[in-house]
Amino acid sequence: MPKIVSDQHITGEKGVANFQLYCINHSPTLLFREEQKYDYGIDGEIELTKITNDGKKEATGEIIKVQLKSTKEKSYICNETVDSFDFIAKTNDIKYWNDHKLPVVVVMYFEKEDLLFAKKVNKNLVLKNRITHKITFDKSQNLLGENSSFESVTEVDFQTRVDYGISENLYFNIFRVSLPPYIKKFESSYTDLKKIYNIIHENEFYPIPEFSLESTDLYSFDDLSNYNIEFRNSILKNSDFKKQQTKEFIRTGQVERNIIIKLVNRYVKDFFYKKGVKYNKTYKRFYFSSRNYEEPIDTKLKENSKREVFRFGKSKSRTGRYDRRALVSKYTYYEKSSFFRHLAFQISYEWIDEELFLILDPKYFFTENGSNPLTDKARISRLTNRLKQSERNPQYLNHIYFIRNYLDISNVTLFFESDYVKLEIMSFVKERVNFGIREVKSNLKVKEIEDINQTSLF
Repeated sequence: MPKIVSDQHITGEKGVANFQLYCINHSPTLLFREEQKYDYGIDGEIELTKITNDGKKEATGEIIKVQLKSTKEKSYICNETVDSFDFIAKTNDIKYWNDHKLPVVVVMYFEKEDLLFAKKVNKNLVLKNRITHKITFDKSQNLLGENSSFESVTEVDFQTRVDYGISENLYFNIFRVSLPPYIKKFESSYTDLKKIYNIIHENEFYPIPEFSLESTDLYSFDDLSNYNIEFRNSILKNSDFKKQQTKEFIRTGQVERNIIIKLVNRYVKDFFYKKGVKYNKTYKRFYFSSRNYEEPIDTKLKENSKREVFRFGKSKSRTGRYDRRALVSKYTYYEKSSFFRHLAFQISYEWIDEELFLILDPKYFFTENGSNPLTDKARISRLTNRLKQSERNPQYLNHIYFIRNYLDISNVTLFFESDYVKLEIMSFVKERVNFGIREVKSNLKVKEIEDINQTSLF
């Protein structure tokens, strides 16, 4: 049976598209973000931008909330004249808008006239014993025209999100790396890293140590005495090595710091691989994979779509309870279009003074069949842009907590030789600061997301 797309839906989409176009062309640009979840009377928010001294556009953090109403036949419009019209708002909508500390603007779109109007909600509007309330729009003053200023039309001041009157926990997605006290330098018989690995594979010299090759200098945290003697005889000129304190080695310069990063990264990649996390070189992204892409663990059907989960993960959340979520899911739409979405992340390293930190940045990774990445850049942009619109700081923080705890990145030992010689990624960092993000007062309580796949993609 064919699926019917209602005229009301099309009108709503036209309203969103026209308002987005207005925001893009506004000077300075307005950043409009739709609310993808919990539609209780707010459709999105607008953030103001400014032009910097070097001519670039910069987001200011100053925002207002927006309720967008689109109509073709003007079903909730009354008393329309040449100069004005009344929008009929329900009492519960008015009360909800009034509960926000941030200002709220109602935007009207008339499809037949292809016009946009906007007006700030008067917080003294609610009257007792009234089910509905009229908001009067002036067709001239409240018209969002090509060159009109949003602030002038709505008579609203943008407000910053940052509030210096509150205290809040500041969470960091960086983890300090505790390094072994010494690094060893050996003399290699080869300068080509590929040649060394070919020798290892051909002779099956396993397990092999983690090392970094710079010309004929082979660096390792290990003294290599515990590895195959044939490996040492085939790769090294001799068994002698120079031992240097890691702190002194780091102070030598950037080249030496890069060697440390290469060594640490080899241990990190090996650790992730053992946890079922693969790495894509093209996108420089780690992603959760599944051993079985034939039989889904869980399937959820909707009218025009299907989601199949091929891997679940469970870890301790920031609230202390255990969070279970889908790590690898296949989405199929109208039985034709499909893709896999993997929970993923990128890592980078940063030196702060003489301390090395690992930075964990949660991402998503989209594939055609669970391994081959999607190559359609426009399609990837649509998927990621929708996620960016719907996910905020709480979801991002949840991702960090989930990945960290699932991978046991909390004083995790990557290299161990003795109680005093080991390489570790240390625990999560948070700090109390005397500023915070301004809260939006509403009846809707923000709770930790249990399953990121509940976030809308389309």
